[in-house]
Amino acid sequence: MKKSTKHVELVNPEQTKLAAVLAVGLVCAGLGLSATVQAQTADWPTKPVRIIVPYSPGGGTDIISRRLAQGLGPVLKQNVIVENKPGANGIIGTDLVAKSEPDGHTYVVVVSTHLINPIVTKNMPYDTFKDLIGVTVVADSPLIFVTSSQFPAKTMEEFTKAMRAKTGTYSYGSSENMTKLVGAMYANAEKLDMVSVSYKGGAPLMTDVVSGVTTVGITSILTARNFMDSGRLTPLAVTSAQRSAAVPNVPTMQEAGVKDFEITQSYAMYAPSKTPKAILNAMQKAVHQVAMSPDMKAALADQAAWPVAQPVDEFNERIKKEAAFLQDLAKRINLQGD
Repeated sequence: MKKSTKHVELVNPEQTKLAAVLAVGLVCAGLGLSATVQAQTADWPTKPVRIIVPYSPGGGTDIISRRLAQGLGPVLKQNVIVENKPGANGIIGTDLVAKSEPDGHTYVVVVSTHLINPIVTKNMPYDTFKDLIGVTVVADSPLIFVTSSQFPAKTMEEFTKAMRAKTGTYSYGSSENMTKLVGAMYANAEKLDMVSVSYKGGAPLMTDVVSGVTTVGITSILTARNFMDSGRLTPLAVTSAQRSAAVPNVPTMQEAGVKDFEITQSYAMYAPSKTPKAILNAMQKAVHQVAMSPDMKAALADQAAWPVAQPVDEFNERIKKEAAFLQDLAKRINLQGD
């Protein structure tokens, strides 16, 4: 019979002692970090929180930000104030936030044009990727092409034929560089000679499209909704890959014959770059709580948007990818700043 052999591991008393000391040190370090995080957020917020909307009142960003602010107030136990600071494709209001005290009391909610501005705007007053840090995407939404109900075309196909019939006569309107990019995408894809007209916000853009001053507007469904419901605007197509449940009878650009046309808009929150990570995480959690509430989900769905509210690190990774995609697209179609 073969004898069994037992393996005996010799333990060095000094190694055991060292391991115990390291374990205690790690626990203490963890407790210290936890205490630091708690200290950074225990007294936050200590005053009203400001959300800057760098576009005119009445647009999609303004609507979403005000709904968000209503929900954040009770969660943060502080007043949450929305301030409109329009101008320069959102740069004026965003600059204010980039240079604000990084104490977690000032934020900006911007659309995707925020990532395009650096390559179409000379002498930016702040560094988009160094002076600001992402908190989270509040919601995503498709964009929509709309024209005056007085314009003869009732479909995107009819509209494109009208554009070709009178070269250089018609115009597309945008409220910032993202919608300008989408308008240029359409004109470039269909080889149309159209004039680009820029506005300081979605509301004034809609006013001019309704009156026929500008032929077609590219905007959020949120911004155009009331004008479409009242019959003053004709929806032509949405920019997403699939139809929107908010306007189910409106075809996509691809369905309307514009090949490979797919792009969506994000409504994202940023803070000054040196804002403590613990506060960024706390704000993200608050936004997530509000965005995922039944009331907010229903409100967003009604306006063709859907909540996102992903964690801070995940959003900042998304920023890198989206910036690369949008900036490459802007260069390929030779998008020009105002």
